[in-house]
Amino acid sequence: MDGDHGLAVASRHGLGAIADETAAIASLAAVVDKDGVYPAASMQRLGAAGAFGLHLAAHSLLPRPSLAGAVDAMASVSAECMSTGFCVWCQDSAGWYLEQSDNLALREKLQPAVASGAVMAGTGLSNPAKAMMGTEAFRLRGKRVAGGYMVSGILPWVSNLGEGHWFGTIFEDADDAKHHVMAMIKIGQPGVSIKQNANFIALEGTGTFSVLFARAFISDDQLLADPLGDMMARIQPGFILLQTGMGLGIIDAAISLMREADVTQGHCNHHLDLRAHAAEDYAAGLHARIGQLAATPLERSRRYLRDVMQARLDVSQFCLTAMQSAMLHWGACGYLEGSPVHRRLREAWFVAIITPSIRHLKSEIAALAEA
Repeated sequence: MDGDHGLAVASRHGLGAIADETAAIASLAAVVDKDGVYPAASMQRLGAAGAFGLHLAAHSLLPRPSLAGAVDAMASVSAECMSTGFCVWCQDSAGWYLEQSDNLALREKLQPAVASGAVMAGTGLSNPAKAMMGTEAFRLRGKRVAGGYMVSGILPWVSNLGEGHWFGTIFEDADDAKHHVMAMIKIGQPGVSIKQNANFIALEGTGTFSVLFARAFISDDQLLADPLGDMMARIQPGFILLQTGMGLGIIDAAISLMREADVTQGHCNHHLDLRAHAAEDYAAGLHARIGQLAATPLERSRRYLRDVMQARLDVSQFCLTAMQSAMLHWGACGYLEGSPVHRRLREAWFVAIITPSIRHLKSEIAALAEA
């Protein structure tokens, strides 16, 4: 799959505005990465062009809602700037949570603004996902009161946030540890604030903060699912498949970097283990698998979920392999701070550790295989 694949898909479906905005993002990537500037204007323009609604029934510009189309659009953005691509994934995930909620009033109120980029939104499922696996404790606990829940705790590292932004998360009932609730939270509502407490080696411009809940009242009309029930089963395949857009974009960028290096250093690169043409062939296979899986994101079989996780794992691992090869293609020129390879390598590491990380995926796949 060449670096223009996602743009070509967008163009074929008449989504030229998304393709145009994606191309414009490239010039901002260094500022977003190095200076940690949140790409607010780019995100708003992507939303206005329809990039955040491709997988949503009421908002897709495609003939029918397409998770694969959302993955393509995200890959195109990520190939230019992974920080912006990650923010796109956050936005897409929030729309996906609303799509699967039985709270139709909340969906009708919030999803149009999320899909259009009028409201920015994120996802805070890293801690809840690990808590439900038994590897962490829930960071948020809520106590039932009239009309909603009083929630307290600290949720670390939630992205695509700022004042007035929304995000989806899950909290534990303080009176019943088996009772979990999923809700959409607005930054700045009483009792909900954000704090920056870490500096990362990449993706500084992604609006990543810790979220502090100080007896925050989360009303019933903010609830996506109470009790959680099968909500995680409904959102999980789409949530994971959407993440592959980031990795596919980095793989596309790695292939382009290999080809760029070969213009002047092809004679040195001839015997490297992974060359651009082989990487392109493998990436095309990944893309085909993801497209097939994305056609049925609500499937519930264990085999399907295992295949989804395996595809996500393969993207993560090949992302690392492709970027390492790109570094070897560039040699010492790539080892300079600020080089395109330097940024992309750090971005590839992020694809490997974002929840579900490579180690998380391997654990889940092993458990599914044993069942």
